[in-house]
Amino acid sequence: MIGGGVAVVVALPILPLNPVRVVHRAAGPTLDLFAHQMTVASEVLTRGDADRAEAVLRRLRAAEVERRQTTEIVAAAREMAMPSPWPWPWPWRALLRRYEHAAEHLELAFTNSRNMVRRMVSLLEAREPVPPDLPLAIEHFGQALRLLHRDFLAGGTPDIARTRALEAAAEVQRARTAGLGCSGTIVVSQVCIVVSELLQASGLPKGEADRMAGLHVRH
Repeated sequence: MIGGGVAVVVALPILPLNPVRVVHRAAGPTLDLFAHQMTVASEVLTRGDADRAEAVLRRLRAAEVERRQTTEIVAAAREMAMPSPWPWPWPWRALLRRYEHAAEHLELAFTNSRNMVRRMVSLLEAREPVPPDLPLAIEHFGQALRLLHRDFLAGGTPDIARTRALEAAAEVQRARTAGLGCSGTIVVSQVCIVVSELLQASGLPKGEADRMAGLHVRH
């Protein structure tokens, strides 16, 4: 696999042609991998398979290099575009700013998702209760990741991604109400955090994103 620094050097000569395309190609596979692992995490939680949950955790840890590489490419594209000697179209610059802003929050979402899966392993090993809404919330978070990238490609407001993320937020609150063990409670908290980070990546301010994700809910 090409290292992050080398990938940026390779990408930079292409940037004057179309930096947005470079970013799309870099971000797409990374987000797909992230989203796919959330789908797998949802499935193994439903089945109660702690060994496969461990495999998801290993894959997310291994994907850290890919995530870092994508972040570097996004930052390089933004740096080249503003200011730039090339006549960049304004929509390109605006989209690059969106990607850079999103990358900061998705990086935090990625880290917290690893923490979530680690606690999920503990939940399964301890045979704690798993309300059906909990794996469903994780699946919908993964879908929201895919939708966010699709909306960015279309250049529109990511309303559909936000809606799916809010479904995940509602589902974890129902899971909390249904009853959870110690690790399950932490998994729910981590889902709320990653949903908030995704909503912030979509352009919402932190206070609003936290509220919509249920981070201020107390029982």
